[in-house]
Amino acid sequence: MWFSPIRGGYGSIMIKPADAKKPRLSLIQREDGFTLNEILVSIALIAIGVIGFSVNTIGVIQGNFISSNVTVATSLAQDKMEQLKVTTLPTCPTATTAGCFDGPLNSQGTTSSPGNIYNRSWVVTDRADLGTSLKEIDITVSWRDYISRSVTLSTLVYTG
Repeated sequence: MWFSPIRGGYGSIMIKPADAKKPRLSLIQREDGFTLNEILVSIALIAIGVIGFSVNTIGVIQGNFISSNVTVATSLAQDKMEQLKVTTLPTCPTATTAGCFDGPLNSQGTTSSPGNIYNRSWVVTDRADLGTSLKEIDITVSWRDYISRSVTLSTLVYTG
């Protein structure tokens, strides 16, 4: 559309817009670019994002390590629970002990190899308040990674 500045509107004396004559240059032919400040700001933003991602990754790795230890400890406690259920229950604690224990154990429940970080203990008590032939088994598996942790399983066994 042509615009006439003389009559204040559209008419016979026309002037082309200034931008219509300017040829478009490709990105390679242009001489404008990014300033040093723009580049520094973009690098800083990328660095902040990478640092945030790495902190999150460290948390995930620690969570996986803790989860793995909890899974092994639960498995060791369940294994001992099944062993105690099929045998004659020992008297733990006795007059001289606070309970029975074995350990330190590794993730397979043996004491002969490295990586023995788990300690397993159990207590068998009569539950006469619930019935004459009921015994309660409490099994606790404890370990230390960077803090002390433990898993405790409890069950009632009918012995009559």
